[in-house]
Amino acid sequence: MTTEALENQLLGYRAALGALEALTRDICVNCITLEAAKTKVEKGLKKLARDIEAASIPCAETKGSFKSRADALSKATDELKIADDTRCQKTAGVCRMGTACFATSAVDLLKIVPQA
Repeated sequence: MTTEALENQLLGYRAALGALEALTRDICVNCITLEAAKTKVEKGLKKLARDIEAASIPCAETKGSFKSRADALSKATDELKIADDTRCQKTAGVCRMGTACFATSAVDLLKIVPQA
C-alpha cells in the first residue's frame, strides 16, 4: 500500500470514528448496530496497523507517525461507550432516524477511501 493510501485510510478511520463517537452520545446509545460498527472499525484498524507494518515506507519517521496515529485511533475506538443492554432500535420501533442507519453509514464511509 502506498504512503498516500495509508494516509487516506487514517483520515477515513478518523472520520468514521468521529461519527461513531457522536452516535454514542445521542442517537444510537442503545443500538446493537453501533456495537457492530465499533467491532468493524476495530478490526479494520488492526488490519491497517498490519498494512502499515508491512508497507515499505522509506522514511522511518513517517512509518512511526502512521503507527502512532493508528494506535491512537484504536485506543479511541476501545473507549467508545456502548450500552451494556443493546438491541436493534428499528426493530423495537424507537429509532428516530427513519430508514437509514447512521451507525452502518459511518462505517460505510470507509468504502469510499481508496485502498491502493
